[in-house]
Amino acid sequence: MDEILPASDNSKSQWDFIPEQQLSAGQILCIISRMLVQCNEVYGLRSIKLAYLASEIAAHVNWDKRITLSNTVLLALLKSVGDYHFDSEKVIPREDLTAYQIKERYSYAYAYLKNLTPLGNDAHALLFYDSIYNQEVAKKMVSMEYASIVFTAEHILYLLEQTNFAYTDMDFDKFGLSKFNPRYVEIFKTIDANREVSRNLRLIEGSDRKIILPCERELEKLFLSLKFSKPDSDMLFKLMIMILDFKSTVTVWHTIHTAGYAVSLGKYAGCSENELNEIFTAGVLHDLGKMAIPQNILEYPGKLRNWEYGVMKSHVQKTEELIKDLVPRRIANMAIHHHEKLNGTGYPRNLSGLELTKEDQIVEISDILSALVDRRSYKEEFDSQRIIEIFKEMTRKGELDENLSLYIYDCFDRLQERRDFYSRLLVLPLGTVEVEFQEEMYLDPGMN
Repeated sequence: MDEILPASDNSKSQWDFIPEQQLSAGQILCIISRMLVQCNEVYGLRSIKLAYLASEIAAHVNWDKRITLSNTVLLALLKSVGDYHFDSEKVIPREDLTAYQIKERYSYAYAYLKNLTPLGNDAHALLFYDSIYNQEVAKKMVSMEYASIVFTAEHILYLLEQTNFAYTDMDFDKFGLSKFNPRYVEIFKTIDANREVSRNLRLIEGSDRKIILPCERELEKLFLSLKFSKPDSDMLFKLMIMILDFKSTVTVWHTIHTAGYAVSLGKYAGCSENELNEIFTAGVLHDLGKMAIPQNILEYPGKLRNWEYGVMKSHVQKTEELIKDLVPRRIANMAIHHHEKLNGTGYPRNLSGLELTKEDQIVEISDILSALVDRRSYKEEFDSQRIIEIFKEMTRKGELDENLSLYIYDCFDRLQERRDFYSRLLVLPLGTVEVEFQEEMYLDPGMN
């Protein structure tokens, strides 16, 4: 994942503009949760159920001011990132995993959440996955308290499923809940006295997808109400990109580079600062729907067959589903119009001419430029001369705006340099995650 970018002076005086992403932390968390479902529906829905239940329990903790809803929901939602990392398109029941594999998943999740989310050291909660609650340790380490909330919620979910939501008080002694802080079990019993919480966890039939969880809507309401600092919101924005790595590292870098090209091209095209911020945000959003595309199609090392290409093209619709009702319309349009062409030959809506704004076309051209410059599963990098010839041909056909394409011809090298600078703003240390994961796995030689 890690790519070496050339050293640059990061001062605003040199670059005269630093783009700002335009989404709140709540909007980003909604998109991330939807991406997890697109990646693996079974794991994704389980993550949503766990985040909902853990947050309901945490909302009623009034004796420990260290516990926050934002940290609880992040831990619960992303607890299973090890499962997505090792089995993005498969489903392996926890009971079928060896002790080593379970440790492997939690160790990866710990390193991931520690380095890529605002949780920092509170991610240590995941390493208490097999520990008995210790009140004295919990007084010193809030991560043990978080662990008790999250793993209590996980065991309650298992209890609900095994009893078909018709549980009794005696059932709580049968499902391993005695190892956690008993206060959290009592909270659940209280808040679910009328079965409203457990009802929200049950699947119902729906028209948009075969199954819908009422708690999805409740969880998104919670996301949108949470307050994060700007640095934490920006970190979650970058995390949204990194989540793509569960399916395709190439798509991560394509996303980062497209956003970088879009800001660079927008500057040359005279866009306002607000327009540049919107373009930057849309560049990051434009391919998130590729989370729903099977990996064997997404990274196929050759020409796709017609039906496979049809599946690949559906990523635009999947992106629209991810950002629906969350992202401002102008930004959403820029993201979902990136395969439209001025002459109406693009997809999915065959838009043309005045139906496409200048900003739409900037994101489109940036997407094309990134695809041509970068190495892909089916091609090597193209040199500048070949890329320019391709743009000239597309312009001749009326697919691209002639004035915008001129910047590709005249400023190609400067666009690469600016892309590299802006790309730095979107990178999180996935390499550090891998190093710390390996260190954590080998701390206990008996597990290997």
